[in-house]
Amino acid sequence: MHGLIIPKNYVKNVDTPLIFLAGPILGAPNWQDAAIEYLFSLNKYITIVSPKKEIKENISKYILNTDPNPFSRGRHWERYYLDIASKKGTVLFWLPGEEKHKCEKSYGAMTRLEIGQFMTRYKYDKSTRFVVGTDDKFSEINTIKFDLSLDAPEKKISKTLEETCRQALELTFYTPPKNIE
Repeated sequence: MHGLIIPKNYVKNVDTPLIFLAGPILGAPNWQDAAIEYLFSLNKYITIVSPKKEIKENISKYILNTDPNPFSRGRHWERYYLDIASKKGTVLFWLPGEEKHKCEKSYGAMTRLEIGQFMTRYKYDKSTRFVVGTDDKFSEINTIKFDLSLDAPEKKISKTLEETCRQALELTFYTPPKNIE
């Protein structure tokens, strides 16, 4: 089964490679729809998870039929799919600049937490799968780049959303060589 999973939708048995779209939503440009369209144009046999509830009508055709949702809150849903993607697919972090300021919430607050968590996981477990891209307009991007250089120096930071998507697909379908002893 391949397609799109959005909030409150739950697919019990995801049997295709999974890419989770991690990055700011509130106040951000609509990068998720562009990523979904681009990823599916490159490979139709993946599952994409997007925490953004609103999607363009032409993308709704990709939404998967779902099982009953076992999660009590949206954050639990996100953590569930982030964990699957980090092990059996890829977490795609796209860090664009803020498009429209919203005073009630810090821009990209959860994204900053999540990327910090993934850097730390990767530092101690190189099998953790994530990629990072930015338009270089995300606030404190230089600090994030510095921390990545220390905790995940092998990670290349992509400069475009398309490059980040291609990098996510490459990592998703990469099979590391088995240790020969």
